[in-house]
Amino acid sequence: MSTFPGTVPELPGIGIDRFDQPVRDRATLFFLSHCHVDHMQGLPDAAPLPGPLYVSPHTAVIVGLRHPQHTLVPVPVREQLNLTVRSPAGPAYELCVRTVPAEHCPGSVMFYFETKTVRLLYTGDFRLSSASLTAIARYRVRPTIVYLDSTFLDRRYAYFPPRQASMDRIVELCSRWLAHDRRNVVALWPPASYGSEELFCQLADRLHQRIHVYAAQREPYNHFAALDEVFTDDAAGARIHACRGKTLQHERACRAAKPEEKHPDFVMTIRPTARRWCNLRPGEPFWQQGSGNLWYVCYSSHASSTELVEFLRSLQPDVRDIRFSVVADELDRVGKETLLRSLLEPAGNELVPPGEEPQRLHCLPLGAFKAKAKLKQAACKESDSETEDDELHRRPMKMARRTGSD
Repeated sequence: MSTFPGTVPELPGIGIDRFDQPVRDRATLFFLSHCHVDHMQGLPDAAPLPGPLYVSPHTAVIVGLRHPQHTLVPVPVREQLNLTVRSPAGPAYELCVRTVPAEHCPGSVMFYFETKTVRLLYTGDFRLSSASLTAIARYRVRPTIVYLDSTFLDRRYAYFPPRQASMDRIVELCSRWLAHDRRNVVALWPPASYGSEELFCQLADRLHQRIHVYAAQREPYNHFAALDEVFTDDAAGARIHACRGKTLQHERACRAAKPEEKHPDFVMTIRPTARRWCNLRPGEPFWQQGSGNLWYVCYSSHASSTELVEFLRSLQPDVRDIRFSVVADELDRVGKETLLRSLLEPAGNELVPPGEEPQRLHCLPLGAFKAKAKLKQAACKESDSETEDDELHRRPMKMARRTGSD
């Protein structure tokens, strides 16, 4: 869960991933990395933002349906914008912004900000593929300051299986269960109500089964042609469900048409999750049966600690200042800083030319974040969930002014 305060000292006048009144009072331009509620605080407020909100085209659809009071500026991924920032607290300045794929969920992006004196990368939540790492190098993303998704910056989370491997395992579990008995159904229990669309697409395509969701869940999907053949409103006929009718007995309330098929013996629940998988190593099973017909599968859309270090090394030797966007308390911050320094600085110092000072890792103290919500320190808790509002509305949008590729 993000504890980022929404503003950056070096870039006055902009707000990122937080939109409550303190941020609104200090910003005239706003940026949203993706549509998860811990990054959207203040957006549901009735009053429109006092400036445009820059988002990816995919995110623009979701936000426009939910929060039509705001002025949205869709920015294609990898595009560059030249903006003038008029800060309430100082003189105007020119800002160059590039969106970079974050691969956390559909439409998620990083923001790379440049001024005459500042080069800053705000990652939001991310888990990058090798292709996106290559794109960062190709577009000359060379920050000296990084606001890092530190969700799993912890020795216990050094490894997560590739998402494709996790999806393959979920598809296999579903396939075997559905083939075993015609009455069997699958209940998917995703970590958030938005963000598992790639998993849904693979299940629908590989198993030839449409997935049942409720109308409020499906509304935003109606705006994406790639999802036309993935979902269904047929609650009784569907054999895979991602709807919200789960009970403690793993029954599906939506299957009332055939009472015998509501029996828990015919329902397998699959819970893609990351936090419960402490100390997982490559080659070890990343799936586990819980009580009854409940299965857990390790599935992470956040980078592991090893992936975080690899990402930061790819930005060396430029990056000098690393700031955590997810911290539970001061003890957590100090622990993450100590871990990152031990993992990163030896490799970083090897890159320092003769005669120059070794790279020193600098992180802001927790007081600079002023997080309202405390995160629990117990990293092995089971819940990864993020609840989202289901009230959706239509919203007209305008396109961004943007420059050509550099």
